[in-house]
Amino acid sequence: MAADRSWRLALLAFILPCALHAQSILQRVVQVHADHVRLSEALELVARDGHFKLSYNAALVNGDSVVSLDTDGTVKHALQQLVGKRVILKESGEHIILLAAGATKDPVLLRGQVLNAVDGSSVQQASVYELHEKHAVRTDASGGFALEASGRRDPTPLLLACKGYRDTVVYVARNTNPTRYTLRPEERLERLEVLCMNERCATVDELGLTRLLVPTAQIDQAANLGSGETRIWQVSLIPSVSTNGKIAGAVVNHFSFNVFAGYSRGLDGFELGGLANLERRDVKGAQVAGLANLVGRDTKGAQVAGLINHTLRSLEGVQVAGLVNTVWDTLTGVQVAGAVNVVKGGMLGLQVAGLGNLATQNCDGAQVSGAFNVAVKDVRKMQVAGAFNYGRNVSGAQVAGALNVARGAVGGGQIAGAMNVAREVTGGQIAGGMNFALDTVRGGQVAAFNVARVVLGSQVGIVNLSDTIAGMSVGIFSFARRGYHRFDVEYRDVMPLTLAFRTGTRGFYNVLSWSPQALNNGSQSYGYGFGSEPRIGKQGSLNIELTAEQINEGNDRIRALNLLNRFTLAYGHTFGKRVVLSAGPAFNLLISSWRDPETNANRSMLPPDNLIVDESNGRVVQKGWLGFRVGLGVRF
Repeated sequence: MAADRSWRLALLAFILPCALHAQSILQRVVQVHADHVRLSEALELVARDGHFKLSYNAALVNGDSVVSLDTDGTVKHALQQLVGKRVILKESGEHIILLAAGATKDPVLLRGQVLNAVDGSSVQQASVYELHEKHAVRTDASGGFALEASGRRDPTPLLLACKGYRDTVVYVARNTNPTRYTLRPEERLERLEVLCMNERCATVDELGLTRLLVPTAQIDQAANLGSGETRIWQVSLIPSVSTNGKIAGAVVNHFSFNVFAGYSRGLDGFELGGLANLERRDVKGAQVAGLANLVGRDTKGAQVAGLINHTLRSLEGVQVAGLVNTVWDTLTGVQVAGAVNVVKGGMLGLQVAGLGNLATQNCDGAQVSGAFNVAVKDVRKMQVAGAFNYGRNVSGAQVAGALNVARGAVGGGQIAGAMNVAREVTGGQIAGGMNFALDTVRGGQVAAFNVARVVLGSQVGIVNLSDTIAGMSVGIFSFARRGYHRFDVEYRDVMPLTLAFRTGTRGFYNVLSWSPQALNNGSQSYGYGFGSEPRIGKQGSLNIELTAEQINEGNDRIRALNLLNRFTLAYGHTFGKRVVLSAGPAFNLLISSWRDPETNANRSMLPPDNLIVDESNGRVVQKGWLGFRVGLGVRF
């Protein structure tokens, strides 16, 4: 559901960028009821209920006039009831400034000095900005400034701002002598912000690309002006050449068109950049850049870049990049990159990369890559990689061309071309090389080499090792500590003494045998086979076995095929819990190429005279007959 929501947000960002606007101060709802109060008091009541700061020139409104106000609507509606529509309502950060309608006048040079309201010291590098225009300067070492204002309003509203101080709006009339203005330092607690995922809570202003493209003075100006204002559009050639001028970094734009690169406080619509789009704070909408999109805080919508998309906090939507996508907090949506996707917070959605995906926190979605997927914590759905998958707990499945590693539990299963490693697996493990489970495997294991503590299914491979197994263990060699083990001393019609060891599970076990030189002729053999032991009643069982022994007849070692194959059906009766007496018929089939070099006659003396099968094919003979097996064994 989270991924679907993200796709819808991304689509809306492309089609209706202006529909994503956050609620401004003027759109806040206020409830004010006042009868026969002064206009200045009524304005203060609206500001208090709307939680904003109100600034205006006393000459603009008659504050002593008596008014009545009964409103349950927006801030804009309430203020227009009080001052009328002839006054412009200008929003700047947490301020609402009342401005007179503009009139064409000549530019005017305004001078002054900005001081610290507490100790009277000069405030250096403070921003002096003509509201609703683009003229701005910074104070010098003595706190002085000289601003060439548009002169469209008299007096001219100026915003005085500096990092670490409270913003102040002053009104300066034409032909006014240089005046001293004060800024009050902020308390430290007012500067605290929510911790972000990166250690230093870095901003876009600290990134190398921003430092390369944006002048330091413009970065400092943006930091001073803080929340800034919102404008319909911006056109930039480069960050320092923009329709928003020196205050570009403090403005949120609805539409931004950047020939090479643009720099602004945020986006609430659509942005197109030839090379790079640099946003200091939030993006709500869509960004398209030839090289890079850099966002200092949250992104809600879509980012498309030829090289890299970089969001320093959360992203809710989609990122598509030719090389790298990074989100330093939570991703809710989709990342598609030609090389690498990185999420340093939670990942709620899908990562698709040509090379690799990395999520340093929980991955509540899926990762698909050509090479590797890494989730430092849990994976809720799936990891699919051409080479390597790693996760702590995987609720879904891991599929890799080479290696899957789950430090904890795997809920779905693991499929790898080479190796699977997990603590606990619910679905099962399938690998071309090795499966390794530190704890329980509930589905089963299929690989050349299988290792698990507890298997609540079956193991199929060349070598199977476990502590406890509930199903069958099918392989060349299988051993379960709490499985099927039996040692027998047997008498057979061919070899008078055979020592046999059976291991695995009742459903499928391996047989390893050795017949020592018990006869005067010095014959001995080594054998291997497999079998199954279904129960017959409480104490009875039936051994169904297929074995093969290479028999060396005489004291000299035979360097030819002399293989005795046996199919045996032996009934066994268990005395007590461990002692087993078994006996039954066996069909013997000798396949031998051991011949006398002079006469070319077969030299094996094992077959009796009464044969069931007697065939010859070139140098190889096949002789079959009925035999028997009697054994006494011990289970353990």
